[in-house]
Amino acid sequence: MSKKSKVQTKPVYNPSSTFTVNGQVKSTASSTKKGANASYNMNPYEEMAYNYANQSLYQNLPNVNVFSDNTMKNLNNEVNAYLKQGISNINSTYAPTIRQMQNDIARRFGNTNNSIFMDNLNDIESKRALAISDLAQDATLKRSELVNNELSNRYNYLNFLNNYQNQVYQNMLSTLSLNNQFLNTNNAHLNGKSAANSASSSNNFMDTALSLASNLANKAIGKYFS
Repeated sequence: MSKKSKVQTKPVYNPSSTFTVNGQVKSTASSTKKGANASYNMNPYEEMAYNYANQSLYQNLPNVNVFSDNTMKNLNNEVNAYLKQGISNINSTYAPTIRQMQNDIARRFGNTNNSIFMDNLNDIESKRALAISDLAQDATLKRSELVNNELSNRYNYLNFLNNYQNQVYQNMLSTLSLNNQFLNTNNAHLNGKSAANSASSSNNFMDTALSLASNLANKAIGKYFS
């Protein structure tokens, strides 16, 4: 009695797959006996935006905490404008009081050369000097506020660029993962295997790649904010 040997079925492959959005091929994937590869296609506007984010991040990171002469000049101008307005407000508050006191003393005594006027005047001048002193302290706080706002705006801008890049990575890897899954699923069907099992290893790999790309990008920009 002869035994029949089990004949192995030669694997069948669909060599390529494409992922299309609005008529544009966003991703291509191909498989061979030696493995598989995939690529992501940016449209011209997406590529320009991505390159701009890369360039801006590279140019701004080294100087994020450095203020140029022009920046310092603008900050000083704002502080000086704040001081000028504050002094104007103080003078407009105390000057009418002094004039009214002069008129009252002149009507009562015929002139302002008397002790009552001088005592009251000294009291008003003392209060005005105190108000100016408070204004000077406020100006110091104003300067710190302006510096912090400038730094905050810079950090927010860099975070925006970083988040945009991460989003591009996520979109790219998600598209590649989906296209790769389509290819593996189709090849699994061609070979009579479970599509879920065939796609599992691919999904795990793409999830790991996505996490790694995001972590590397966050670490790269995070060291400048520490």
